[in-house]
Amino acid sequence: MVRLPGRLARWFSIEQPVSYWTFWWALLRVVPLLLGVFALVTIASGMQFRLDSLAPLPFVFICATFGFAVRDLDEEGGLISLLLATFYSVILWLTGTGSVLLREPTPMLSVFAALAVVAMFTGFASPTLHGRQENEQFARVYQDRLDDD
Repeated sequence: MVRLPGRLARWFSIEQPVSYWTFWWALLRVVPLLLGVFALVTIASGMQFRLDSLAPLPFVFICATFGFAVRDLDEEGGLISLLLATFYSVILWLTGTGSVLLREPTPMLSVFAALAVVAMFTGFASPTLHGRQENEQFARVYQDRLDDD
C-alpha cells in the first residue's frame, strides 16, 4: 500500500461520514490534477490531441456519483446525477461535440467509456473503500489494518 504524506493523504480522502455531496467534493478536488496531466499530454502530443477527446470526462465523475447514490439508496443523489448526465449530453449535442465524437471516435473515448464503468462500480463500493464501518466484522478488520500500519 502506498503511503502519501499527511497533507496529500487528507486531500485525497473523503470526509466521514461519506455522503453524496462529500463524494462529489472529493472527486472535484482531483480535477486540477487531471487538468495538469491532460495539459502535459497535450503539450507532448501537439495539436493531434484535441479538446474534443476530453469531452466525455465529466461522465466519469457523474457515473461515480450515480454509483454512490445507488449504493447509498439516495434517490435525490441518483436523480441529480441523471439530470447532470442529461444536461451535459444536451450541451454536447447542441455544440456538435457529441456528433463529432460519434462520427470520429478517438482512442480517449474508449478509455473514458471504460473509466465510466469502473467509476460506477467504484462509486458503488466507495463507502466500503473509504472506511464506512457498516458491520462489525468490517470495522474490526479495518481497525486491525490501521493498527498494523
